Amino acid sequence: MLRNDDDNLELTRRDAMKAGGAAAVALGLGGTASHLTSLGEAQSTSLEYEEVPTACWIGKQDCGAVAKKVGNRVVKYEGQPEDPRTDGSLCPKGQAQIEQVYSPYRIKAPLKRTNDKGQFGEFEEISWEQAMDEIGEDLKAKLEDDPRRVVFQVGRKKSPQWQEDAWVTGTSDKYGSMEKYGHGAACSDSGYRAQELMFATHGVSETDFRNCEYYIGWGHNVAQGGGSHMCQITWPKQVADARDDQGMESVSIDPQRRNSGPYTDTWLPIEPGTDMAFWLAFNSVLVENGYIDEEYLTTATNAPCLVATEGEEEGHILRTDDAEDPGEEYTWADGELVWDEAAGEAVAHEEASSPENVALEGTYEVDGVEARPAFDLYLDQISQYDPEWAAEITDLEADEIEQTALDWGENAEIGATVERNGIEIPYRPVGTHGYHVAQQEMGVQTTMAQYHASMLVGAVDVVGSTRVRKGKYAEPQDYRQPFRDQAFHPEKITPNPDGPSLGGSMFHPIDSTAYSQSHVSQTNPDKYNLPHEPEEMAWIVQMANPVHSAPQTDTVIESMSSVDTTVVVDPWMSATADVAADYVLPAATADKLQGPTGGWNGYADIEHIRFPSMEPLWDSKPDAEIFIEMAKAVDAFEEYVADINAELGLDGTEYAYSGVDEAPEDPSEFLRDGLDRWARTKGHDLDWFRDGNVITNEWEVGGGNRYAYTWGMDNGYGEFNPYDAKHEFYSETLFRLGERVDELFADSEFDDPEAEFPYLQDYTAFPTWRQPTMYESPDEYDLTLFSWHQIEHKQSRTSTNKLLNEIAPRSSIRLNPEDADRIGVETGDEVTIETHNAQTGETYTAEGVVMVQDGVKRGSLGLPAHHGTWKDSVTEALDEGPHCNTILPSGPGYLGLDNGQAFQVRAKVEPKGGDSE
Repeated sequence: MLRNDDDNLELTRRDAMKAGGAAAVALGLGGTASHLTSLGEAQSTSLEYEEVPTACWIGKQDCGAVAKKVGNRVVKYEGQPEDPRTDGSLCPKGQAQIEQVYSPYRIKAPLKRTNDKGQFGEFEEISWEQAMDEIGEDLKAKLEDDPRRVVFQVGRKKSPQWQEDAWVTGTSDKYGSMEKYGHGAACSDSGYRAQELMFATHGVSETDFRNCEYYIGWGHNVAQGGGSHMCQITWPKQVADARDDQGMESVSIDPQRRNSGPYTDTWLPIEPGTDMAFWLAFNSVLVENGYIDEEYLTTATNAPCLVATEGEEEGHILRTDDAEDPGEEYTWADGELVWDEAAGEAVAHEEASSPENVALEGTYEVDGVEARPAFDLYLDQISQYDPEWAAEITDLEADEIEQTALDWGENAEIGATVERNGIEIPYRPVGTHGYHVAQQEMGVQTTMAQYHASMLVGAVDVVGSTRVRKGKYAEPQDYRQPFRDQAFHPEKITPNPDGPSLGGSMFHPIDSTAYSQSHVSQTNPDKYNLPHEPEEMAWIVQMANPVHSAPQTDTVIESMSSVDTTVVVDPWMSATADVAADYVLPAATADKLQGPTGGWNGYADIEHIRFPSMEPLWDSKPDAEIFIEMAKAVDAFEEYVADINAELGLDGTEYAYSGVDEAPEDPSEFLRDGLDRWARTKGHDLDWFRDGNVITNEWEVGGGNRYAYTWGMDNGYGEFNPYDAKHEFYSETLFRLGERVDELFADSEFDDPEAEFPYLQDYTAFPTWRQPTMYESPDEYDLTLFSWHQIEHKQSRTSTNKLLNEIAPRSSIRLNPEDADRIGVETGDEVTIETHNAQTGETYTAEGVVMVQDGVKRGSLGLPAHHGTWKDSVTEALDEGPHCNTILPSGPGYLGLDNGQAFQVRAKVEPKGGDSE
């Protein structure tokens, strides 16, 4: 990683090896001798065999696992046989977590920095007591002055009840709201925001594979991916079973074929970052050919709602005088007007004479105001986007786009129903799925266009269709309520954010907590009207590594190095800890008690607990115990205990803590007691789970988890509102937010706000195409770089895992043969990549080794995440290659209206040391 200016940090991998080796010797962080000596002293000499029920610590889904031990030493991890997701299997990550437990590079004790930040760290060991005393004193002073001075940054969470939930909420209950940021802006949260806005649910699309007959995998590894909320075992098995059992046809829209060939009938190698154009043209074909489920649109969505086309209310849905406040009622706000053709007048949607009489087209007059159904406006808007238009943008053939849409419409079987468990449900056996692909400059709007494809044919959470939520949810969720509250009460949006994520302000009223943008804004506090300089802030970083996993690495280092106090909770010396931490607190890995946890496969779920494979090694602690102690350190333990009742579902039961005096003083005992109380609410106790038992639940149709279509069966709306929430086909929320944002920017110091912040153009009621900012780069940047997550790794968490690095050891630069030939390189050659920030003119460079692949789209350049961080000299040889984040820009032009990060940029490649021929 290099900084181009002489005054800033310049670190090379050779420097990292030297510094890492010195730190290892000084602190006992690495080196085989240090590891074996410490470990040998900690282990029992008994050779008794034991099995411990636990859960995968590396992977996202906490799959059930069994730790097999001999002499108190884990010798193997295997799957939990009763886990409905895996049927007792574990993927390579689950098997390889044994390396994470016994890694010689784990932090063994609390550390305190002894040198300046912004460089490789030098640390001294301190006691837990000293660490908590000093951290508590520092945080309390900031919280008492202004709780916005403290940021809690979490990454891929594990059993968050004890840390990001109870600690953040409890501390905020005492001092006022602190800042809490997730990692989703660099993951898939632009897709989450679209789903929340449209469906009042939470998650990213899943598919009912047991009944699906036509599937579109959008930017996702069809054969090897884990899906949005499933594991690497569940997802491919369901795809394969669907192809075997009902002959499901599948289409892959992806700039690389990956290993999906045997499971994909059609591969559409799309130009990265142009996906909205594909979906707009796709939807245009559906409309033109009449693939429209009018019953779904009229009963479940706002597509028939009358939108004013003139006057002060232009763009707004018209409502009755006594309509419910849409800013307060986030599900179905009564009083939105539709045109009842039988009555010949506008009526409240829910009071229409029948769905068949609700108009989807036409122009009407309501109290002297001209209005049209939202769907009628959509017909005008979508007609401009035909396949020929999209072909020029996406580099796909127009007939490929058209045929895919026609196949989708035909396979949707509009009008068909089936009976399940005595309930008649629409049958729409077409599903689509996208996840990380949502992270594009126009990611929210692109995902909305994807969902329109399902909405047009009624394939929304019914039999065989796209599931528009996390399957664990059995009712609407309130995630869209804050967005509607701001949209319909615009005075709540101001020019002044509460923190560097900019959430709720005119910069980003919809907020994905800005995993990368936070550092762009924190290094420009005056531009973004921040309430505090970074030198006044404290960051608590738990299971996150933004220096490694957020784009524009140099800016992240500058930002984090400027923070007054940074506390990193991590098992290893992460890049963030190394460069920016004042304190590093050693969290245990699979050697800790943690829970409750669980997951689902779309048809059943599991609830279980991660029991420690052994007692935490060295002086590490479970994350829960660390934050119990931190709650005490900031004098918020009383509030913490109260919130634990809510987080563990103890409120209203006999097992709830009556007060702080009832909570055990010892953090370890408190953790065990809390989990035991949770277990008792389930009819068991902690020992029952420790004996290897788990709770599994098969999802019955009608219970809510299987199909959201059944949520409104008994809500009193008759034929309307089957999902117990109105689906926003027309995003009045975005439209109104845009009105307020435009108003505030017009009064700001920015002369040309749309040039400064291109995403301001995207506050539209329907997805609307504009050229991505990256295409403003000079023509010499003739490739589009894209990134992806390798299934073999998990963020930077596995960068030092020797077993996984044997499977996926290098970040190679993937090129199509035609591009490689033009550049004059072949597999194994070293090259230099240069990317260009079209917004600022800055360039970024990285070096790496080429891998030429037919399965990479011509004109694109693939570079995965995970590798390329600094680490010890032993694992360096197994973890070569550049990291995409060092050459991906962030900030306006490369993020969306929700501050979600885009992972596409224009680039050029040359042989290392010289120009191409």
